[in-house]
Amino acid sequence: MIDLLSYQHFHLIGIKGVAMTSLAQILVDAGKKVTGTDVTQDFVTKKILEKLSIQISYDFAADFPKETEVVIYTAAHGGPSNPMVLKTKQAGLVVISHAEALGYFFNRKAGIAVCGVGGKSTTSAMISYIFEKTKPQSFAVGVGDIGGLGKTGQWLADSQYFVAEADEYVVDPSAPARGEKIVPRFSFLNPVLTVCTNLDYDHPDVYKDFDHTKEVYLSFFHQLKAGGTIVVNGDDRDLLALVKKSGQSFLTFGEGEGSDLRLLGYEVKAGQTVSRVSFENKEYELSLIVPGKYNVMNALAALLAVSKAGISFETAIQSLASFSSTRRRFEFLGEKNGVKYYDDYAHHPDEILSVIGAFNDWCPDNHKVIAFQSHTFSRTKELFFQFADSFRHAEKLVMIDIFPSAREKIDPTITSDLLCAEINRRYPNLKAENLKTNENLAQYFKALPSGTAVLTIGAGDIYEVHDLVQ
Repeated sequence: MIDLLSYQHFHLIGIKGVAMTSLAQILVDAGKKVTGTDVTQDFVTKKILEKLSIQISYDFAADFPKETEVVIYTAAHGGPSNPMVLKTKQAGLVVISHAEALGYFFNRKAGIAVCGVGGKSTTSAMISYIFEKTKPQSFAVGVGDIGGLGKTGQWLADSQYFVAEADEYVVDPSAPARGEKIVPRFSFLNPVLTVCTNLDYDHPDVYKDFDHTKEVYLSFFHQLKAGGTIVVNGDDRDLLALVKKSGQSFLTFGEGEGSDLRLLGYEVKAGQTVSRVSFENKEYELSLIVPGKYNVMNALAALLAVSKAGISFETAIQSLASFSSTRRRFEFLGEKNGVKYYDDYAHHPDEILSVIGAFNDWCPDNHKVIAFQSHTFSRTKELFFQFADSFRHAEKLVMIDIFPSAREKIDPTITSDLLCAEINRRYPNLKAENLKTNENLAQYFKALPSGTAVLTIGAGDIYEVHDLVQ
């Protein structure tokens, strides 16, 4: 691996992405010059990038800055086939993927890798937040912002740990089409502590089935450094079986009697989720200002991880009490004309089911509207019936068209109209309808009566509708 710290000027292609923005902050902290290229559209990372005063260009076919020494790319915008990437390779510059760059910084520390098909962003943010309130460490979290921190990436030369969201997606999704082996993004990480929130099937564009997903995770578990530990959700039978198969040392969190950190019960009251937990033969009260049982489980994972890293359990619980979530994770956006607006990044059926449950618990007295935008045609098609079932506890449901990810082609055989039709077949009282665009959705919101609570869900650009509602 090249010594990235020996270079001075880095150009990031796709810099507005959440993972790239966290890396940009790390490079700036390391005293490096950072520039970037991306599309003109605003992303959730806009405020952080503006604060860093990073120069961004908007033409992938243009020349890179002449001072550039290292070019870093992601799977988006053509990945290694991006015109600017190809041009820099021809110029003989250092060209690497974001996953490799993250691995470089991560492996220079005692790495804490947080993986899982749902909850890894929030859990890694919680761990980073606890550390920041006690003993700050380096971190990289792929979100738009972390409440109370104002940043999503940090490099501290003298820190002991590096906390990273460990993504199971691949460096180059086009590799199979060329007959090449896929390379999971987290394969460049060698942790001393791995946290796995859950295990499920996702990314059908690159993984054949759930067994394929398990193979990839098992391989990642084997990357744990000697003497390391894996923290896992003990209630997830597939995950527990996989970590046992890995032969690695592990600790569990969950509701089961054998869990090392056990959830005994929880309730929602006055804008708080209050739980009773048991750890090392003592009971504690865990109070969170974020909703949902899934967030309680994320908190348990974070608490078990930081306790393994030397933070006292009592101190960690106290620190987590003020954690106000991350951008686009059940984020309260405010109230307009008597309507409360929330937003969440959920894009997998299990995540959707969980966040709707949290929404119902958090706003029991409001008329509730769910607005959903599915993310990627391949995921919508492969998990079509799971998606249809995931809205069964919604009160009212509207959608907009499927978000066409930059990493795949439009598939006209799968649409939000078809998904609405299937949902209405199963749950006719929902009367799900596809409003097509954010502009139409904004008009729908403006007509809602006072006292309504709205939750937008999806990993695409549905969050932009909130700027259209005045």
